[in-house]
Amino acid sequence: MLFLGAHRLQIIRALLRAALVLFVLSLILPSVSKQQNFRLDLWCKAPVWEPGFGFLLFGPLGFLDAQFGWIANPLMLFAALIKIRKPGFALPAAILSAAIAAVAFTVFTAFSYTRDWHDGGVGITVCGFGPGYYLWLACSILVLIATLLKVARRFDASRQE
Repeated sequence: MLFLGAHRLQIIRALLRAALVLFVLSLILPSVSKQQNFRLDLWCKAPVWEPGFGFLLFGPLGFLDAQFGWIANPLMLFAALIKIRKPGFALPAAILSAAIAAVAFTVFTAFSYTRDWHDGGVGITVCGFGPGYYLWLACSILVLIATLLKVARRFDASRQE
């Protein structure tokens, strides 16, 4: 445990850098495959893959269709960027809650995001999730681990005082 304490800040920084790299890759790589088809027997036979940056840009519109996975992005950013300096439990609890909520929203997206809404005709069916989605999920998990280490570092420092 002493080794972890001495190098905890470097580990936290490495985890957050890795999370940033995964997040950028998730924007570039195919994230979701979709297809619109009027015939049930042809659904998901030739889906179109969409990269993650479209979901980042238009994610706030998901609120209109009860899709709340986009909330994970600002929560991850909040958990990653806030430094814990002041004593007390409120700020570490808020940061940890944000990181846990980011993971929850990311995981919940896979189960709730099954169709896209659009005007008229047949809805667009989500056929599957690609590497971009899974990198986004891994990013939220790395931010959670880094946040756990930040909170533990804060409590170790307060215990030594």
